[in-house]
Amino acid sequence: MKTFATPTRNLFAAVVLMALAWAAGAQQAFPNKPIRLLTPYAPGGSTDVVSRIVAPELAKLLGVSVVVENMAGANGNIALSYLTRAPADGHTVLITSTSPIVINPHTYPNAPHDALRDFTPISLVANTESAIVVNPAVPATNLKELIDLSKQRPVFFGISGLGGQPEMIIRKINKDTGAKFELVPFAGGGPAITGALGGHVDAVLNDVGSSLVPMLATGKLRGLVVLDPKDKSEFLPGTTTSSAQGFPRYVSYSWLFLLGPPGMPAQTAERLRKAMADVLAQEDIAQKFKTNALIPAPSRSAGEAREFISQQNDFFRTMQRETGVRVTQ
Repeated sequence: MKTFATPTRNLFAAVVLMALAWAAGAQQAFPNKPIRLLTPYAPGGSTDVVSRIVAPELAKLLGVSVVVENMAGANGNIALSYLTRAPADGHTVLITSTSPIVINPHTYPNAPHDALRDFTPISLVANTESAIVVNPAVPATNLKELIDLSKQRPVFFGISGLGGQPEMIIRKINKDTGAKFELVPFAGGGPAITGALGGHVDAVLNDVGSSLVPMLATGKLRGLVVLDPKDKSEFLPGTTTSSAQGFPRYVSYSWLFLLGPPGMPAQTAERLRKAMADVLAQEDIAQKFKTNALIPAPSRSAGEAREFISQQNDFFRTMQRETGVRVTQ
């Protein structure tokens, strides 16, 4: 007995085939226009530098232009809030540092976003060391001596704004050791360093950037301690680490991370992750990072990237509770 397809069955089959074809085409379409690579800070900082190093190489691998856009303000919250509303098609992504994604949600009273719920973690990009440096006139050569000095007279500490990792670290040292460091917030790391150069503050806790290294080499500032769990510093070999000085609990380093909007398709996120991994594996890129006191991040899977964000989020939640750091608005 012969069977015949009904018009309804034919129509249903056609719709299914069209839907499958559309889905396959959508997956293959990325990228089909320029990619916007946002950075949540003004030009000149680590996130901006890294974004401009990797953007041309990503463009070569992905076959479309990658345009860096600075979207500064509110300690990174403006750019990250924008990203949460961007289309999840992979054409708008962002490289951020530590504070906006895993510190702000715990230190701002009405944090506008959640580290895991509101973003698609794609790839760790780089990390850098942080160090305490002092004006050469300060009579201290290590962290213990600076702590002891603060108990004799005020020691003024320049930091890049309130509510971030530097404030947490200094307040934790005060709490644990009885140090009496006085915090002086600046508009950024650069102004804080300038304050130390001019003797307006005694010390600064800041990322070890390319501008800081020559100041230490020429004696304009003196390296006191690199807040790192390793025994030796990657970029300041003449400055011992907190671990080597007997303060292993005081670790402060910044990482840079590539994020997408929430709900990004796994295939799109994976293509971006693979492209970034290929860029970071290039020797000339590693050299450019090193020139700027940055360390290319090892490649991680999507699951490992998400787990890293989760661990960092938990770490800073605990640290906020210990130190009580809170931004008042």
